[in-house]
Amino acid sequence: MSKDLTKKAVEMLLKGATLVSDPCPYCKGVRIMKNGSALCVNCGREANEEKIPEKIEEKPSGDPLLASLEQKLKELTKELEHEKDHQKQQQILKSINDIINIKEKIKKI
Repeated sequence: MSKDLTKKAVEMLLKGATLVSDPCPYCKGVRIMKNGSALCVNCGREANEEKIPEKIEEKPSGDPLLASLEQKLKELTKELEHEKDHQKQQQILKSINDIINIKEKIKKI
């Protein structure tokens, strides 16, 4: 996640954007919704909510590490939804991005 993308996401949140409960259909990142447009804070793709392809189902992983990371992502997403402090939001978003990157590396192994 680039600093520019993080900055844009934070600005959107401060201007009344909300977190989308469904992950990005392209990279599974956290999305922010403002005026019907959803921005993924991980890959930067923007789309109108109604134009996003059907949710891609991820196969259940038998790997306990991947399952643990997925659970942590869910917990962090819920925490981010309720967090009002700007700095804590950025810390949570960084943690989410780090976990996504780790999951991608593990899947390549």
